[in-house]
Amino acid sequence: MTSHYHLKYFSKNNMKRQLITLFICAVMIPVISIGAIVGFSTYRRTVAHYEDLAGSQSRLVHSAIVSTSIYLHSIYENVANSSKLQELLCTDDPVFDSMSVTTELSDLFEQSLTNTAMLTTLRLYVPASLTDHIEPNKYILPFTEETADSRWYQKAREISGNFWISDIRIGQNDVNYWELYYCCRIPIPRKNTYGVLVMSVSNDYLRNLISNKNYQIYMNVNEEPVFLSSDRSFAGEEFPVDMKKEKADSRTGTFTLFEEKLIGSLVTVNLYHSSDKLHIFVADTSAFGTTHRLLMIFLLITLLALLISAVIIFLYATYFSDRINTLRLAMAKVSNNDYEIVDNIRGDDELTATFHDMKLMVEKLRSAEAKLYQSQIHEQMIENQQQQMELKLLANQINPHFLYNTLEAIRMKAFVEGNKGVANAIKLLSKSMRYVLGSTKTASTTLEKELDYINTYMAIMKLRFASCINYDLRVDESITPSSYRILPLLLQPVIENAISHGLRDMEENGRIILKISPSRDGTRLIACIFDNGTGMSGEVLRNVTARLKTPAKNSEQGIGLYNTNNRIQLFYGQEYGITIKSKENLGTCVTVTLPLDSPDKPTGSAALPKDNKESMHTTKNSVNRYDTEGEES
Repeated sequence: MTSHYHLKYFSKNNMKRQLITLFICAVMIPVISIGAIVGFSTYRRTVAHYEDLAGSQSRLVHSAIVSTSIYLHSIYENVANSSKLQELLCTDDPVFDSMSVTTELSDLFEQSLTNTAMLTTLRLYVPASLTDHIEPNKYILPFTEETADSRWYQKAREISGNFWISDIRIGQNDVNYWELYYCCRIPIPRKNTYGVLVMSVSNDYLRNLISNKNYQIYMNVNEEPVFLSSDRSFAGEEFPVDMKKEKADSRTGTFTLFEEKLIGSLVTVNLYHSSDKLHIFVADTSAFGTTHRLLMIFLLITLLALLISAVIIFLYATYFSDRINTLRLAMAKVSNNDYEIVDNIRGDDELTATFHDMKLMVEKLRSAEAKLYQSQIHEQMIENQQQQMELKLLANQINPHFLYNTLEAIRMKAFVEGNKGVANAIKLLSKSMRYVLGSTKTASTTLEKELDYINTYMAIMKLRFASCINYDLRVDESITPSSYRILPLLLQPVIENAISHGLRDMEENGRIILKISPSRDGTRLIACIFDNGTGMSGEVLRNVTARLKTPAKNSEQGIGLYNTNNRIQLFYGQEYGITIKSKENLGTCVTVTLPLDSPDKPTGSAALPKDNKESMHTTKNSVNRYDTEGEES
């Protein structure tokens, strides 16, 4: 009934109205509906994008603050552990050379202050009774009435540990501004008292770390006023986010700031070795305005496209309706034996074809057949060329079975001729290539097969380096290698890296230890690859660790570890991957962390029976245990 109604509706209206109705139903309504959906989706995605950007900025600020707090705590530890400081403050010896010790300690403070741009002041305040024999200096100062009135002194008397506080500091030209202070109690047990180490963080240093003209950034400690803001005039004001109303200490989303809706990210930092919390709020005040402008531009473009389409359809409907009326008049002439109609029809479509004579129609049919024949020939030529390309591609591919059979033939020939070493090497190479080529066709393999391949690989390495390399494999009895699923070729690149870089300068007694065990909480699989090679310095280790996330440009070093870490995180998640520990002249330990319940495994990990635990505990010309230095590295 519906289709008949549609046909009845169209049959009772002229062509012009039919085309306009068809445009409204088939074009305008779908475009408006799709445009609304796309516009809303784009709006949501744009807002989510700005939220991600704000979150990234807040995480950047978070990292900068954490790094600063760690560095300041290291300065505190150096001062607190200084035996010369304790000797200077507690000595009663009249011949004690306090001048040289004071100078040495002042140089230590001066070096700590000048070696980093993050510190503005660094001072140690002690009871006045301990400073009588200390040479006057600007770093070790006595408690005075002025310090007794300061906020940090009052808080230091109440709190026995370290704490963070923001306070007003008088700068040049008597200008007051807020700064962040790290205050640490320095015990003086021999005098049964204490001193207070006060370090102030430079606002210029923090601004250089967090400077971004696209965001407004506010920072405060605990419930104190804002000590640092991208708007300098806001320092000392109340934190813009009411933390009491926030359900979580950290979140990213929509906030209302000064009665204005904006996108922001709130992060709470638990400061290093203290109970204080530093709040960071990153606000993007232009995000919603930009998003709304983009949405308006999208809507205007959609409406403009519909308007242009409507004008074109209207003009075409008028033109087509006029041609239909011309056709009706021409047919009326034909009915009156008036054949002078060809010149009255314009255009080159079905309407004009009605007025062509039979000869012209036949000529067109022949022309259409010729074109169709040429098209078929052309398609056949293309198909032939495609087949030739496929044959060439197949001809250039290596048949793995042919390669295996060839290697087996060479191995048998070497075995027959009595060269068992060459035969064994070819056998190991064939086995290794079979696993590598087979791994390209599957997304996962068992841990047992992966370990078997590593044994084969290490056997080949033994052929190359003889006794220079020893290998030890240790599998915890709670792990079932035959049941656990793992990405193929995941551990071998790490072992290859250990041989290429860790043991490359060793001429003898090199060793590789692969230890596989569950984590203490029983949720992760830990694979530790240890080598007793040359190890790495702290700077080299930091560079190698950084290249796990981003490989160095124009360099092939670190690509294997980067690819392995990237595969793990793409397949298992960002919480898994590679970590590296190393000490110079002691060795390196690379830890690969995977989920104990593999996502690709159908039944989960199973416990290894006790009578089978010896099957995977294979040792090949290696040491039997880690030594103390290897575990610590």
